[in-house]
Amino acid sequence: MKKFFKLALFSILSIFATFTSVHALTTWKFADWQDGTDYGTKTKVSENITNLKGETTEKDGMKTGPYSKASKAKLSEGITEEVYVGLDLDNYQNSELFELSIALNQEDGGTSKYLTEAVVMTQKSGDKFVITANNWNKDKNTIATIDKKGVYTYKWEFKKEDNKIKVRFTVLDYGEELGSTDFVELNVANPEKATDVRYLWACNIKAAYGVDIYTTLPEKSSVTNPETSDINVVWLILAIAIGVVGLSFLKMKKNN
Repeated sequence: MKKFFKLALFSILSIFATFTSVHALTTWKFADWQDGTDYGTKTKVSENITNLKGETTEKDGMKTGPYSKASKAKLSEGITEEVYVGLDLDNYQNSELFELSIALNQEDGGTSKYLTEAVVMTQKSGDKFVITANNWNKDKNTIATIDKKGVYTYKWEFKKEDNKIKVRFTVLDYGEELGSTDFVELNVANPEKATDVRYLWACNIKAAYGVDIYTTLPEKSSVTNPETSDINVVWLILAIAIGVVGLSFLKMKKNN
């Protein structure tokens, strides 16, 4: 009987483990975001969601928002950073936008200084969001368009190749690629000095709602159908657990 209960407990814990959230290389937690003068505001919506807003007045054509220095990724090892962004057309007016950027450091006389960054803009245009990166993506094409509510993965990849710094940006919907740039060379004066990630910055938020950043990627159903998804998941886990326990009991009884 003791062996049976151990097996049942292990089975249930294993099932629960399959429902855990996927983590990026860096988890962008509420506490890691820096706001205040010149850097907008942050609001803790939940343990998993941080809402970022830009400054109320423009400066140099931008309404700057919070930044995070949570990442410790190094260029020498290749940098891949993912950011989980909540998008809902109902939260935005036409033409409202936000821009997110990942910047790199350079080593200069023993001091880390800004070197370069890759900015990505998301703007509502009619019945969809349009995602572009026109300040560095040389072909200026739209990277992706999104017309459904959800949490989307924004992925930056940096690498050093032939003493050149290159970046690729990809938009994903739970593993499905919606659009991507090629690896594009960034115009950098001293690429050999590039070291690591300097920050993730909501460098421009011209949207009253702001932008929701998720620490971990939630189950897709919890975003598309939040009213019923939690109940469905609980019932599914319970049903599977009961089935596993029942089969284990029958097997134990047969062996006895």
